[in-house]
Amino acid sequence: MDTRAKKSSAFPHRRTRNIGVGILAISILAIILLGAVPASIFETVIRDKLQGASDREVAIGSVSRDSFFSYSPVITIHDIRVAQPAWVGEGDFLRLKSISARVAVLDVLTGSARPDRVRVDGLDIALIRDKNGRSNWSDDDGDEDEDDRGPVLTDLDITNSHFSFADHKRSLSLNGPISVSSKGGLRAEGSGTFLRSKATMLFTGGAIAGIDPEADYPFTVSLQSPALELTANGEMQGVLNTDRFTASLSARAPTLKNLDQIIEAGLFGTQKINLQADIRHKDKDWFVEKLNGSIGRSKLSGKATIRKRDGRTKIDADIKAATLDFDDLADDAGLARAAALTRRIGPRVLPNTRINLSNMGPTDGQMNFTVDRLLSRRDTVFRRLKGKLSLDHKIIKITNLVVGLKSGQLTGSIQVDHRRGAPKLSTDLTLSGASLSDLIGNGDIVTATMRGRIKLHGSGDTFRDALEKADGNAAMVASGGSVRATVAHVLGQNLGGAVEEIIGDPKARAPLRCLVANFKARNGILTPAPLAVDTKVSIGRGEGRIALRGEKISLILRGGAKGKSALRIVDPIKISGTLTAPEVSVAGLGKANDAEKPSFGDVLKVATKSIGSALGIGDSNEQDKAFIQKPKSLNCDAVVTAAMR
Repeated sequence: MDTRAKKSSAFPHRRTRNIGVGILAISILAIILLGAVPASIFETVIRDKLQGASDREVAIGSVSRDSFFSYSPVITIHDIRVAQPAWVGEGDFLRLKSISARVAVLDVLTGSARPDRVRVDGLDIALIRDKNGRSNWSDDDGDEDEDDRGPVLTDLDITNSHFSFADHKRSLSLNGPISVSSKGGLRAEGSGTFLRSKATMLFTGGAIAGIDPEADYPFTVSLQSPALELTANGEMQGVLNTDRFTASLSARAPTLKNLDQIIEAGLFGTQKINLQADIRHKDKDWFVEKLNGSIGRSKLSGKATIRKRDGRTKIDADIKAATLDFDDLADDAGLARAAALTRRIGPRVLPNTRINLSNMGPTDGQMNFTVDRLLSRRDTVFRRLKGKLSLDHKIIKITNLVVGLKSGQLTGSIQVDHRRGAPKLSTDLTLSGASLSDLIGNGDIVTATMRGRIKLHGSGDTFRDALEKADGNAAMVASGGSVRATVAHVLGQNLGGAVEEIIGDPKARAPLRCLVANFKARNGILTPAPLAVDTKVSIGRGEGRIALRGEKISLILRGGAKGKSALRIVDPIKISGTLTAPEVSVAGLGKANDAEKPSFGDVLKVATKSIGSALGIGDSNEQDKAFIQKPKSLNCDAVVTAAMR
């Protein structure tokens, strides 16, 4: 759970309370000045000060004191009214029946004035924020001076008071009573709606009566709604000091996006969340000292530090997931859109993950992440994940990346640069120790341990968009292994050898010397450079292309037998379909992934065509192109080394 914006809550904090705090501070200052002079003299001065603090219409009924002369007078301002700003319309931002405080004149003379008791009666405040985030309680959205802390409170009573809060950006509306007393402490209780669901809110704090203003001040806050259950329990380091506090948070919601409506951290839609965190806030910095919980069936834990410096946010985090399902990182609407896209264009191998960083803003940082077990509702070879993500001025780098597969692993780095123009993606990934059958699901047709290298770069708003226009190189190689003997003879377009294996031992295998699938990418089109297979009995070479836009395959493998071939198969091996569902046509003998023997009719058809070719019937030019005339063994070490550069 990102906590960058936890200082945004259902109520404005110190930075966003400048109008209300300004009114209170100026009122107390006026009370201090009135300690030794008639109160009526300063009524105009007080009104002008309040007008300047709020920059809107202000009215004051009267000012009074409890005695003609006193070294500790109680000064009271009656019937204060502050209008709403013009953009809100008619009505009052604040109405206050009275505010009074006792002030020691000696403290005024020594420069350490501190009212020992503040009484507020009949407060009615209407807090409003529009859909663009403009609020009527803050005239300035910038950071305020760290030394501008407002009055220090040691005693405070609030009676007969009420608040209303309408935040159109958060879709949150609440209203209810607010009070502070020596017996009941602070209590603000509201009811209303959140995301069009019924909602209740409760904020409580300790009593503010004759206490050290720097003493720890306990508080609790709770927002309860079908759309979000959010609770916090903690202590402020000083009375109502929202600059320094610790708290334990708990959040439950149908999606992480609902929580983001409150904390405004730019989070996204997910499956159901149940998260807990211990946090600490110190001036501009936030510390998530313990985070754990679940998103859908994904189990998460971690810690984070969020610092604000020079107008930028710096995040350092460590996140560990015992389990992670990437489908949990989309809400039901997002999953439905993805399903609709799949129905329209078919399943895809390339993920449609968004890499556009335009919403990141002035955010930098780094995160170490570990996923012990990747979950998926579909069959997948991916098992584990770890690495380091860094973000610096709209450049994301994922380094020390390790993706554990069913067998083997993928390592390397990925970068997205979004400083100018469209996001630019680049990858440098290395595959090692992977079983070919695990990667492409070919059963036991080819058994080999694969290595690979993927160096691609392209631009687009999603991973898929960028790769569909990518340049670079993608290679997969194997040195050693075995091939089903029938397929090896078909690869060499040796009908006699294939028929012999079909009749004699359809499960026989031939040694694989090497397999090299090295593709050059240009604007999302992969072409062989080379595509070659060398077995003990045959050689095969490929031509054609793979279009990453649509993930369509159009490849032909032409081969030749290393030994004598009584009958040569005229038709080459054709690979078509998509990366998700490739189709391999083995010279009329059926699909290569078909474990059953070819039918007699299939063999007869191929034999008839091959005999015709042997008798010179047909286009001799096409027949010569159909297979490799004099196959030579590959220099496996050289072609494998070149592909892996």
